[in-house]
Amino acid sequence: MEAFKFSLNRVRNYKSQVLDKEKKVLGTLQRKRDEILEKVETLEKYRDDKIAELSFKQQKGATMSELLSFNYLIENARLQIQAALLELYKAEEEVEAQRQVVITVYQEKTGMDKLEEKQVEEYRLLEAKSAENEIMQVISNRMADKSRNSNSISGIA
Repeated sequence: MEAFKFSLNRVRNYKSQVLDKEKKVLGTLQRKRDEILEKVETLEKYRDDKIAELSFKQQKGATMSELLSFNYLIENARLQIQAALLELYKAEEEVEAQRQVVITVYQEKTGMDKLEEKQVEEYRLLEAKSAENEIMQVISNRMADKSRNSNSISGIA
């Protein structure tokens, strides 16, 4: 019996390459999302620091121009945070969409792996049946040879 060869090996290899490519895209999108999240955190810390400075200046008696300057910085930081949060929301959607792509490709590749396992199992069963048939053939031939030999001996006597 010839050695087992998975007929869809090229397809499975292609699916593996596609899966690797899609995982890289997912990784890139996740890094982008993480960078945006860091940006939001940095902006929030900056805004909180300016609010604390503003509060301190108010307690110490700041000029109107200083207070307006801090209000401008705080408002600007708030607007940047809003824009970054919108960007983060879009990045999260992109990551989730890519995650679904990766899951789909992974399931397709896994299906190929399971199909190969099933075909290997079927091959082994056929191989075992073939070996069993060969053994039965050998036994039958020996029995037939013994039968012929004993018929020849009884014919001689």
